Amino acid sequence: MIRIRRPLFAALAAALLAVALPAAPASAASRDGWVRLAHMSPDTAAVNITLSSLSGDVTLFRLQNVGYGAVSKYMRLPQGTYALAMVPAGENDPNATPVVSGSVKITAGKAETLAAIGKNDDLKTTVFTDDLNTVSGDDARVRIVQASVTHKTVDAKAGSTTVASDASFGDVSKYATVKAGSTAIDLSAGSDTQTVTQQFAAGSAHTLFVIDDSKGDLTVSPALDSAAATETPVGSLAAGGGGLADGTSEVALVLAAMAAAGGAIAFGAMARRRREVLGS
Repeated sequence: MIRIRRPLFAALAAALLAVALPAAPASAASRDGWVRLAHMSPDTAAVNITLSSLSGDVTLFRLQNVGYGAVSKYMRLPQGTYALAMVPAGENDPNATPVVSGSVKITAGKAETLAAIGKNDDLKTTVFTDDLNTVSGDDARVRIVQASVTHKTVDAKAGSTTVASDASFGDVSKYATVKAGSTAIDLSAGSDTQTVTQQFAAGSAHTLFVIDDSKGDLTVSPALDSAAATETPVGSLAAGGGGLADGTSEVALVLAAMAAAGGAIAFGAMARRRREVLGS
């Protein structure tokens, strides 16, 4: 195996990024955004999820055996457009047809959620923006995503605060401000009325995916959007190998930056080099 010395790699990476990314006084971090992935299809078995460059040449993140109701942690990426594919868990054919595929555009300083929702025969992806703005005082913010496939519309309240009214399938409510602490979430759709309890820390923001339990009753899959006014998402995973499981994440981040910036020639050359290094 060919080994790349870190000082040489750092210099090479800096030179490549200088070519691939436009010059700007802002720091590199200011060109990054975040994305997380959600599996909200009740009759779709566990899947493996990959997030890759739009060309598909380089896999940047891989999550294994993701089940219904699961939401990954945020993954940090340079701004640009990326491709997502979900294939059945245990499928080893690299050319297998995904059960769903889509794309997501990462915007600098913004956080996005890409969710696969609906029944398997009508599965779709939806992308929505998460709010990372400051939550003041002892308050928290909460919203819902209506992903229940057994109820046409859903009402949701957090304590005495209405979060959503007559939310249709696929709707994403606005954030509602609630008091921090233990909060009863009341869900109703016709005769189906359910109450679940959630803990909201002061300064935090949350998304509650309204889904169906094994009996078809309403429940929620909670996701933390931001933990405090001074904290933004971090680039870790809820499942899988934590980035590139083979330890080549440094190479992947350079490739991601060039792919997002449109450095097609340099990106292709580095992608081929990466395959040669890993195959040696």
